[in-house]
Amino acid sequence: MKKLVLAATIAVTAGPAGAAVALPPFTTAGKSAADSIAQRELVAFRTATHATFDRMVFQFRGGTPGYNVRYVPRIIQDGSGATVPLLGTRFLAIRFAVARAHPLNGSTSNVPRVRTPLFPSIRQAKVAGDFEGIVSYGAGVAGRKAFRVLKLTRPPRIVVDVRH
Repeated sequence: MKKLVLAATIAVTAGPAGAAVALPPFTTAGKSAADSIAQRELVAFRTATHATFDRMVFQFRGGTPGYNVRYVPRIIQDGSGATVPLLGTRFLAIRFAVARAHPLNGSTSNVPRVRTPLFPSIRQAKVAGDFEGIVSYGAGVAGRKAFRVLKLTRPPRIVVDVRH
């Protein structure tokens, strides 16, 4: 009888609460999500490396904006059209629509404009614009690596993972 009760307990605890969430696949194809209705403020930008991928985390206030992430031949500065120099041999353009990277009260943002982690895949990331409701970053990558984009909540974040 003890064995039967133990087996039933294990089956119940390994149910839906223990089920794994399927993550999107890593590919080199561009990825996008619809724009938000209300403008979102970028409040943090972090990078990290893991065993099989590098990560960029863009955290927002008020929800997540729409996004478009894709490989491009070069990163262009919004407004001026100048090329943004980046470490790396390939470049990911990361665009957030209906967003801003500055507080509305005119104070200076604490969000880093440049990160140079020199990770296996992500070599460097820089802001390319905060112009007319579009926030743009460019990431220099060590080759054309597969990537995925995650939209997370609590707090609202857009995560870009680049495979090693």
